[in-house]
Amino acid sequence: MTAEIAGVATTAPADSPAVRAAIARAKLAWESTVDALPDLICLLDAAGRIVRINRVVERWDLCPLADALARDLHGVLHIGCTAPGCELLTALSTAWQSLADGQSPQFELRDPRLGRALQVIIRRIDGGDWLAVAVVTDVTALYLAREALNAMNAELEMRVRLRTDALAAANSDLQNEIVRREAAEQALRRSRNELAALSHQLITAQEAERTRIARELHDSVGQQLGAIKYSLERVELSQQHPEEASPILQRGIAALQDAMQDLRDIAMDLRPAVLDDLGAASAVSWFCRQFAVSYPTFQVSERLSAVDADIPQRLATTVFRSLQELLNNVAKHSQARAVVVTLARVPEGLILEVVDDGVGIAAAGLTAPAKSGRGIRNLRERAEMTGGQLSLLPCEQGGGTRVRVEWRLVPGDFREPDAA
Repeated sequence: MTAEIAGVATTAPADSPAVRAAIARAKLAWESTVDALPDLICLLDAAGRIVRINRVVERWDLCPLADALARDLHGVLHIGCTAPGCELLTALSTAWQSLADGQSPQFELRDPRLGRALQVIIRRIDGGDWLAVAVVTDVTALYLAREALNAMNAELEMRVRLRTDALAAANSDLQNEIVRREAAEQALRRSRNELAALSHQLITAQEAERTRIARELHDSVGQQLGAIKYSLERVELSQQHPEEASPILQRGIAALQDAMQDLRDIAMDLRPAVLDDLGAASAVSWFCRQFAVSYPTFQVSERLSAVDADIPQRLATTVFRSLQELLNNVAKHSQARAVVVTLARVPEGLILEVVDDGVGIAAAGLTAPAKSGRGIRNLRERAEMTGGQLSLLPCEQGGGTRVRVEWRLVPGDFREPDAA
């Protein structure tokens, strides 16, 4: 009989001492080799019980080598485990069934009881007896590396996402800033255009006012002074006839009085003395009366609850000029029959309001002056320059227009009453 033990061919009988010694040496060499491996290696019978196992079972502190024999793999890895639904037991049972079906099962799992990540490979050994070998590898380091890598990837993705969100927010802020700057530039451009238009209007208004004043001085005062000069010359020529000088002097005195009245009227139009002598409330009342005399077709009603002391000096001219502009607009565009002027002191400020029963904003806006909006724009700018706000609204009932200018007052605006 020829036997081959440990790679050495021999012709000795199989049960001879030499063969048994060779088998023992081969077994010792195999066990030494398997015990030196880092993986848990065990030989299983047809029932899944361990026939042989290396000493890794002891290095892993599972159980002594002798106690592992005749146990199944789950019984060695989880000694005394009776937990229902044990993940390792379920995985081993599924793998054993796959092995019986002719497959080569392999799986990995993180075992919390062992505190290890395991890779289990089960292979059938070809031979007369039904045997299988199971290799259990500790892949905890690989799992930890994977988890660390996954954590790093998650952190990197989170950082990328946060950075992307920050960039998106910064880009959105930049876009908003661009839009805001463009709007500011457009507003500045409009302001420049309006300023240029207002400058042109101011120059035009100054020239028109100068022309009007020059015409009035020439047509009224100039002619009257010329008549007075002519009368005085006649008096000088008629010194030889004193009885003729008296009527000429009387006519000259009357013409001089008319000239003085015209000068007072012109001065009053430029700036009424009542505004400086008494105050804004008195000037408003005076102008309402003058407006009623100049436009007898209008029914002018005054509702002046504010007195001169309620209007600070910084607002006196603005209040008076605003009323002038508002009533002139009513006379030119409203086609109204009645107008109500309100000047009231309220707890937080001062209100000037003009209400008419005319055609209203829409119809009045069809005229060329209203289309240009110069009067309303001048009113709004005059109000804003003094801390006020203008509102232009249609009347709720009966048609017409309601224009209100409101100023907020501060304690420093209050005018102290004159000492007695």
